[in-house]
Amino acid sequence: MNDNNVVMQIEGLCKTYGSHEVLKDISLTINKGDVIAVIGPSGCGKSTFIRMLNLLERPTSGKIYFDGMELTRLPQNTLIDITPKIGMVFQQFNLFQNLTVKQNITLSPVLHRIYTQKEADEWALQMLERVGLAEHADKYPSQLSGGQQQRVSIIRTIAMKPSIVLFDEPTSALDPEMVNEVLSMMKELADEGMTMVVVTHEMKFAQKVSNRVLFFDNRNIQEQGTPDEIFNHPKDQRLREFLNQIHAK
Repeated sequence: MNDNNVVMQIEGLCKTYGSHEVLKDISLTINKGDVIAVIGPSGCGKSTFIRMLNLLERPTSGKIYFDGMELTRLPQNTLIDITPKIGMVFQQFNLFQNLTVKQNITLSPVLHRIYTQKEADEWALQMLERVGLAEHADKYPSQLSGGQQQRVSIIRTIAMKPSIVLFDEPTSALDPEMVNEVLSMMKELADEGMTMVVVTHEMKFAQKVSNRVLFFDNRNIQEQGTPDEIFNHPKDQRLREFLNQIHAK
């Protein structure tokens, strides 16, 4: 993988649990600045796919290249230094409940020597101010709403200066009125050129913010294309059925 524009290259990725095949033969190139939306019915392997990209789930076979290295061949102790460059935002926030908002954000970048403590504190406060959460810097996660916690989780992730950020259904645990505040923050990051892969049920986000959409079904990428191609001119019959079900709700 020599193209400087390529952030991640995926070749023939497969995942099985015993005799149960979850994903088969997935290949994909992720370029700098891509915002890739991953859509599809529940249980089709979307979350498994995104968790394999930073090896939270080990592929059964296939290759993942990142920053010129084949991740799937590297020993675990080497991955500790590399995977922070592949940011991950989860459904359930995963904030440290015994740390304040500011401490949650600054802990990892200070430990990894990305920032000094003073620099990390200043950066955290700037980011919290930007998203309207500066007054909550010294509060604990339990004192925040779900939408506020998820925005803190996103700030914590980008504090590590990742090359790519993976989002695993980041709004699925939120009350409906809190969804937009998180999606707005994600749109800002996309507009600023952040490379993102987003597993989502938010079709409007996929249509308006992403530049590529992947439709997962039957253990593979059934169709991929621009938002216009996927949502307005779908070719795959299963994709057409999926979109009809979405529109009927």
